[in-house]
Amino acid sequence: MGRIKKRVFEIVSSPEEGDKTSFWFDMVIICLITISVAELILATVPGMLIRHLWIFIIIEIVTAVAFSIEYILRMWSCTEDERYHKPITGRLRYALTPLVFIDFVSILPYYLTLLIPGVNVTFLRTLRVFRFFKLGRYSRSFQVMIRVLERNKESMLGAVFIIMVVIIIASTLMYQIEYSAQPEVFSSIPESMWWGIVTIATIGYGDMVPVTPLGKGLGFVISLVGIGLFALPAGILASGYSEVVREEKEIKLKQESEKDTNKTGEYDVCPHCGREIRPEDRQK
Repeated sequence: MGRIKKRVFEIVSSPEEGDKTSFWFDMVIICLITISVAELILATVPGMLIRHLWIFIIIEIVTAVAFSIEYILRMWSCTEDERYHKPITGRLRYALTPLVFIDFVSILPYYLTLLIPGVNVTFLRTLRVFRFFKLGRYSRSFQVMIRVLERNKESMLGAVFIIMVVIIIASTLMYQIEYSAQPEVFSSIPESMWWGIVTIATIGYGDMVPVTPLGKGLGFVISLVGIGLFALPAGILASGYSEVVREEKEIKLKQESEKDTNKTGEYDVCPHCGREIRPEDRQK
């Protein structure tokens, strides 16, 4: 049983390079995720669900069963990982990791619609779009971005905090300036925060517009400040991404160098030409 669990863990969670079983398992899951999300999107087309109801039902059942089996296999074999080796607490910790939690959320709607008649099916069906995040397991770029966010989370939180402070200050000032001229538009500071968000983000929907000269001047200043503020998270992510990619390249080059060194060390080298002397050359 221990060997079976280890093999299952290698296939579903820790594939080795060249493992064909793991490769085809990943390909099947990727295809099912794509089909499931496509089915969710097409089901919103008027008349599509009614005309092809049996196709949608088959896709929903097949994907729900497949993802349920995948989830069970992951939960059963996760104890092979040293981080989650404890049977109960280890599995609970594993179940709360982001991608595994997404697995659970993606299969939950199907069983809730079966167990609770009359439940809001439309809302639950839209939860299946989270299955798309499951592709993160098979996307190197997605995994790199997760590493970037984890490494720079403090800097990102700091940037978000600064943006929130500026939004609160700008919204409070605009409320004080515009309330007397537009009490129905800038009716409160929370209402004014919507203006602050779209202005700092330089979106400008136009549903809340200052009309006083002082308000227009403040809007001009906040727009300029917003350009610089929203460049902060982008700069942090760009810097972190390039750093992670550079580290991966260095690791890959180091591994290739070690592999070449080990390969060269397996054979003698001719002192005259420097060519490797292989066993077949000795026989000649």
